[in-house]
Amino acid sequence: MDQAKIEDFRFHDCRHDFASKLVMKGVDLNTVRELLGHSDIKMTLRYAHLAPRSWRKLWQNWRQNNYFFFADFFAFILNS
Repeated sequence: MDQAKIEDFRFHDCRHDFASKLVMKGVDLNTVRELLGHSDIKMTLRYAHLAPRSWRKLWQNWRQNNYFFFADFFAFILNS
C-alpha cells in the first residue's frame, strides 16, 4: 500500500468496490444482497443509484405496457 501511495485503505473498501461494480454491470440488487450477506435489502439499496440503466428499463417497460401514470411519476422522481 505504501508503494501505491494508497492511504486509509480498509478491507471493507474492496467489498464496497465489489458491490458497486456488480450493480453497475446490471446484477440485480437482491443477488448483490445475497452475495454480500446482507440480511436486509435496505443495506443493499445504498448501491441502487449506480444502476441507472435498470431504472430506465423499468420505466420503458411501464411505458410499453401503458402504465403511463407510474412511468411519468417515476421519471418525475428521478429528475427531481
